[in-house]
Amino acid sequence: MRGRSAVAILAAMAVQMSCGRAPSTRANAELRTGALRGANVLLVTIDTLRADRVGASAGGPLTPTLDALAARGVRFTQAHAHAPLTLPAHTSIMTGLIPPTHGVHNNGSTALASSVPTLATILHDAGYRTGAFVGAFVLDARFGLSRGFDTYDDRVGGDTGPITFGFAERSADRVTQLAGDWILSARQTGPQAPAASPQPPAPSPWFAWVHLFDPHAPYRAPEQRVANPYDNEVAFADAQLGGLLERLRAAGQLDSTLVVVLADHGESLGEHGEATHGLFAYEATLHIPLIIAGPALHQAVVETPAGQADVLPTITDLLGLPAPARIEGQSLATAIRGEPPAERAIYFEALDAYLTRNWAPLTGVVAGGWKFIDLPDPELYDLARDPGETHNAIRTDAARAATLGQKLSAWPMPSAGTAATRPPLDPDAAARLRSLGYTATQAANDGKKRFGPADDPKRLLDVDRRYEQALTLTGERRYAEAAALLRGVVADRPDFTVAYSSLASVLIAGGQPREAVAVLQQAASRGIGATEIQGRLGAAYLAAGDLKRAQAALEPVSDPALAGGLEALNSLGVVLTQTGQHERARRAFASVLERSPHAATTWNNLGLLEMADRHVDQAARAFEQAVAADPRFAQAWEGLGASRVATDANAAVEAWRRALELEPRNYDLLFNIAAVLHDHGQTSDARPYIERFVREAPADRYRREIATFRAWLAK
Repeated sequence: MRGRSAVAILAAMAVQMSCGRAPSTRANAELRTGALRGANVLLVTIDTLRADRVGASAGGPLTPTLDALAARGVRFTQAHAHAPLTLPAHTSIMTGLIPPTHGVHNNGSTALASSVPTLATILHDAGYRTGAFVGAFVLDARFGLSRGFDTYDDRVGGDTGPITFGFAERSADRVTQLAGDWILSARQTGPQAPAASPQPPAPSPWFAWVHLFDPHAPYRAPEQRVANPYDNEVAFADAQLGGLLERLRAAGQLDSTLVVVLADHGESLGEHGEATHGLFAYEATLHIPLIIAGPALHQAVVETPAGQADVLPTITDLLGLPAPARIEGQSLATAIRGEPPAERAIYFEALDAYLTRNWAPLTGVVAGGWKFIDLPDPELYDLARDPGETHNAIRTDAARAATLGQKLSAWPMPSAGTAATRPPLDPDAAARLRSLGYTATQAANDGKKRFGPADDPKRLLDVDRRYEQALTLTGERRYAEAAALLRGVVADRPDFTVAYSSLASVLIAGGQPREAVAVLQQAASRGIGATEIQGRLGAAYLAAGDLKRAQAALEPVSDPALAGGLEALNSLGVVLTQTGQHERARRAFASVLERSPHAATTWNNLGLLEMADRHVDQAARAFEQAVAADPRFAQAWEGLGASRVATDANAAVEAWRRALELEPRNYDLLFNIAAVLHDHGQTSDARPYIERFVREAPADRYRREIATFRAWLAK
């Protein structure tokens, strides 16, 4: 185990000194609206952080940074997420609205409408310099939270490809480094003062949103601090936040900064049978830490119920700025002052399984210390006496359940009339969502109005486990095992829409496209007509070499306005390229790139098309765009080298070297590098590549090339 830094040790000491006395809830009685007017704002959201992992709440050594913040600020003991998924939870944080109003219910399938004000737009309009630094693709700018930010850094990288389950996040050390650099960079100022003015204009205050994804599965922190993998991610994220705060303190910035830290949701870690989050809405994933610290705030512990939608109005209240006219959150300033709370209900939902699997919708409320979960098998819990939610009181307290059910009925279920929009999901975007275990595919459940006990997620836990395990196996390229699990899933739940799409993708990746066709045809025979399913059918035909059927399947769904339309349009462009319809293919790729200008796969496909037409300059530009969008895209680096070899051999070799680093067993690349260097008289540079090729290349495939290189070595 690594030794703790001095910052972490001091933070822990601050908490220890505060123990032994309960901080007064009246410590901030004099706090007034606008008390922090002009203060900087640092909003930190820590993904998948359970409330019981914060030492200030439950003891333990994992979070000395958060504990130190709590020791000098306000800690809310009854804060809840509105949804146990990253995008809808953050949308509530940024808008002050709950999911039924802002319309974002799961990851990837919808984006916040451009008409909805956000915390960033409010602070930007108030003269703040604004920057966001996010740790995972699920918060990519295309999902609507980037509006109002001068800088929105969502460059998380990725493994490009339609079956990718690889890297789509970046660790807390990188995120906090970028955020600190931005905060401490030369700041913008207000209107320029006259040249003769002796005083320079005051710098603009800043608003920084820092999103740390690390506690999210898979748990793989870059350094080990504790043995438990999840706890280790929590400790790592906390330590990196500590480093950022220390940078701000050293630069004299922290004392004038309002710091708000909370989680988007928690993690089940096996409670109630759920491994991670998103399926259920028990306290393991809904109860979150919330800490507010800054100038004019004193240590206090507040037991008033709070929701994520309360963050925006609380910040605007403390800064003395008007909140949007339409808002559902409430300012927590009254609770911080110690005033008695008004009775209220906190709404929550977990609708991903409803939206993507045709399972029963899960919604509920927390009110008065009780929790009601509306399902075919409804649940009621006394959170004060039963915090682990082990005793369902639905039968012994039906009247209370009915009362809470009435409160819940005030909010509508998701419908086609939502204000949210459909984000542009090119093949790379869909792959990055899959890499995090999410899918943008929507089930066709508009006609299924009634759900019975068999549709209750509690009764489908085994199906969920097998599906999640199949995703993990796919990421490990264990395609046969993943396919076997997915076949069992669709057998048990024939209406599980996304399972068909996932099974087809696994079969294509495993070299069985004809079987993928059969699976998708089976889905169609069962009445599943999702456009994404039709798009996957076209991709399966393409992988099988049946270009005529691929084109017929793809053309009806290659509409960017449809779900999966951009992915289908990209596949159609490949089909058109291979059938010689180059102008139509070019238009298809251009249409994708118009809506998703950083789609590396589509740029690469366009480069291949231009190479086929011998437009090498246009091809080089397309490949350059591809590697700029995804520097780990080996095929695009290979194409870039091919497009440059006739005009700039050194540039071609450099591009091929980048590709070879990513694909070290690509012996065609190895041969090309060696041959070009040798042919251009750079024999000493060529020799290591020649020797490696002779030593490693498979003799049955490269017999002639090996013989040629041996002859060169002999000379």
